[in-house]
Amino acid sequence: MITPEKPELAEIISVEQETVDTKTFAVKYLDQKRQRDFFFIPGKFMMLSVFGFGEIPLSISSSPYKTDSMQFTVVNVGNVTNALHSLKKGDKIGLRGPFGNGFPMQRFRKKNILFVSGGCGFAPLRSAIYAVQAKKSMFGRVSILFGCKHPKNLLFGKDMEQWNREGFQVLSTVDQPDEKWQGNAGVVTGLFGKMTVPVENTVALLCGPPIMIHFALIELRKLGFKDKQMYASLERMMQCGVGYCSHCNIGNKYTCIDGPIFNAADLKELPVKED
Repeated sequence: MITPEKPELAEIISVEQETVDTKTFAVKYLDQKRQRDFFFIPGKFMMLSVFGFGEIPLSISSSPYKTDSMQFTVVNVGNVTNALHSLKKGDKIGLRGPFGNGFPMQRFRKKNILFVSGGCGFAPLRSAIYAVQAKKSMFGRVSILFGCKHPKNLLFGKDMEQWNREGFQVLSTVDQPDEKWQGNAGVVTGLFGKMTVPVENTVALLCGPPIMIHFALIELRKLGFKDKQMYASLERMMQCGVGYCSHCNIGNKYTCIDGPIFNAADLKELPVKED
């Protein structure tokens, strides 16, 4: 019997070095039936345990249509992530979830899609981009905007090339360009003037540092986006994932069960500095 409080054993089946401090781990449950029955909505997250070190919330960064395994893209920023980065193919971890609400992808069909991400916030949006890619004829035009600090922090280079070949507009920018960088420089909102999706019949999906989301929502409103057109994934350090511990409480909401995906209209009702 599956219980949300108890981790289930999973095995790492591959590890890919994305950047100098970021790896993507592909994992699958040891229980084959559990893996066959697994499904998720883009934007949902799981609690991943590194035994002896702790547990962290991680968004699923793989396609919701490929569930023979799942992927997590992880920046090495603390004790648990450092321990996770030391693991290799064949090592065991624990998983709970998936938790949260995810992006309402069914509502986005026949609409244009704008993805706006910053830093490791690209990982949760990756699964949503995969979902659109798999059903491309059901969506309109797609723009993918990604910002990070330095060229060495650019994520998912192969994916971005593939999305570009498939007709998606893909733009990236860096805060600190080096001598080899020939692309855009500056914050991700600086790319808004280059995106090709119109405001009408478009939804914007955002994920990244809170300050990025804060200013991106402001700039999108200036372009004419209404709150109901914008969805943001809030980053909070969730500890239980099921609303027990209140660690991710925001007013009368819990990020782990009411989010992590919030419409911009809902954000205005929360006691957070959003604009």
